[in-house]
Amino acid sequence: MMTKRLVAGLLCALAFMLCLSHSAVARRGVRRGRHPQPRLAALTPHGQQLMAQYANELHGLQQRIKNALPSIDPAMEARFMAAYRAETACRPYLLTKKFKMRKGESRAMAARARQGANGTMSYPQALARCQAAAFPILRQVNSFLSSDNLDATLVKASIIGYATPRGLAAFAQQSPEHEQLINELLNDPTLMRQMQMADGARHGNYGLTMEIYTAIEKASAEAHKGILQRLALGTALMQAPGKPTVGPASASLGNAPTPFDPVKRFLNYQKAYLDKDLSPYFPTLTAWDCRFVTNDSFTDKEISWYRTMLQNYEPQDIFSEQYLNPVHTDVGYCHPNWDAVSGLFAARVLAGGGECGPRAWMGRLGERAFGIPVWGYQQRGHAAMSHWTPNGWVSVLGAGWQWAWWYNRSGLNFYLETQARQYPQQFIKALRAQWVAAALGEQRPDLRTPGTGDLWYALAIKIERAIVASGAPAPKAPSYAQLAQMYGPTKAQMVEAAPVSRSEMEVTTDGQGVIHIPAVACQKSLPRGFRAISFTKSFLGGMQAHYIAWGKGRGRHHQVSTSPISYTVFTNRAGRYQLTATIVTVKAPQTLLVDVNHAGTSSEMTIPWTDGIWQQTQPVAVTLKSGNNVLTFKQGTGFKAMTIKEFVLTPVQ
Repeated sequence: MMTKRLVAGLLCALAFMLCLSHSAVARRGVRRGRHPQPRLAALTPHGQQLMAQYANELHGLQQRIKNALPSIDPAMEARFMAAYRAETACRPYLLTKKFKMRKGESRAMAARARQGANGTMSYPQALARCQAAAFPILRQVNSFLSSDNLDATLVKASIIGYATPRGLAAFAQQSPEHEQLINELLNDPTLMRQMQMADGARHGNYGLTMEIYTAIEKASAEAHKGILQRLALGTALMQAPGKPTVGPASASLGNAPTPFDPVKRFLNYQKAYLDKDLSPYFPTLTAWDCRFVTNDSFTDKEISWYRTMLQNYEPQDIFSEQYLNPVHTDVGYCHPNWDAVSGLFAARVLAGGGECGPRAWMGRLGERAFGIPVWGYQQRGHAAMSHWTPNGWVSVLGAGWQWAWWYNRSGLNFYLETQARQYPQQFIKALRAQWVAAALGEQRPDLRTPGTGDLWYALAIKIERAIVASGAPAPKAPSYAQLAQMYGPTKAQMVEAAPVSRSEMEVTTDGQGVIHIPAVACQKSLPRGFRAISFTKSFLGGMQAHYIAWGKGRGRHHQVSTSPISYTVFTNRAGRYQLTATIVTVKAPQTLLVDVNHAGTSSEMTIPWTDGIWQQTQPVAVTLKSGNNVLTFKQGTGFKAMTIKEFVLTPVQ
């Protein structure tokens, strides 16, 4: 009996030491607390038993993996790792006057590091040298990485290795339900593989991921298949549970995303998808893509508001898939004036402008609101973003990828993965190399610093580079017509395709003498190059107009033209009328001047801030004569932009 107890105690102690080792390995590569992992709770006696159980299971899986791994020549490995480590000293970005050098570094020193002067290697030279050293090793391991025979073992071992037996036990010991969630995960090879194909659980917190994923599946019958299942998984893998705040917290600029309820966030997107409000490309996203859709710092209410606002205010941006265009047209680059209006924080940013941070927030919100993945990032003294497109990820609102980072990941590293993922049959080799590394407890790389991480992580990066360098054409994205055939047309596609009758674009008078003037019925002989007004189909049916303060010249100090627009109205009844307009604005109250029949005097119409919602203005009294009348509208004090559906003239009794 004593012998059995002693052996059991030794096994528990061994498992505990093994888990401490894995916990330390999992934390390596995280520099200066940029992306700290949650602190684990102390283990109960039952938790220690669970830790020993998970550790023993991991040990058995590791032995199977080691027995299956191809042998690598030690000399080849040494040459490769030396070339890989040499990348750390090189500078991966270009030099311009706009950016400062490292502390204590002169421009000449940085230039030599970049250009390879005085015997130092440039970054491209270091990459080429390392790829050459990696090639014979990649050839040796290619057969192993091309086979899926060991995938079930690899994904399970990589999950336990990344989460650590102690991390799994700390979650499982909290309740029988939590323990059951871990058991369900570790006995579901399909789900484990899908998680690992999508880069695994953030912080290695697979328990919380399972809790969120299961809660979403219970809340929605639609979350079990297709794009909504992938969205549920991507949302769960990113894990940002908690109570939402109003607008992005200051932390969202740096180290921690604003928490939100992941189940409610998923349901928000599910409703938008079923209502056909999202991008036509949304159903094509992978689970990895979906990680970057729902993790926005704005609240669910603000995400829904942005969709409605853009449908009302500038539907052309939806038709053209330019969801972040309001950043360029309406978020003024200025010191923010968020007190000009009240309401949702996102609406206040759109109304009051801001510099790089607020503009980046709005750009990220705009893309994600319509189901487009976004990787927001920082640059030196600047905030910007990148987003998914059918032809690959692009960086916007800032400098290129080489200047970007977010948490402990550089823009170049993120962009490399996005490129490699366009070739899924080849990219799976890089994933399997990562799974081997996680299973064996290798040191994880600091993805902001080239040349970090142990052998199999390094090989995974080199596989990604080889995929991109091959120059093979990426799979062609489906067209809008093909998407409509596969998934049905979106609401925006149906609006854009709907015919507009001639009567919907002409001035009409109803039986009560009320005159309806569609915004599109303005005088068409506009000056050459006139850009102050544009017309588009409306989600309300028919057409609508977008009227802006048109600037001549470039830059912030351009000259603003008054840009008047005119309408001809016929009436048999002379007298006084009440003039109103059905409009949408996203700016503080503005004024519009109304001149009737070139009288030389104008009435002032107040254009309220409508918060992106259709609203009718307060009536303005005008006098019409019998026959044709010309109504001329000019931009008044503080005018910025407005969207107009129609003007209405109601006779005064």
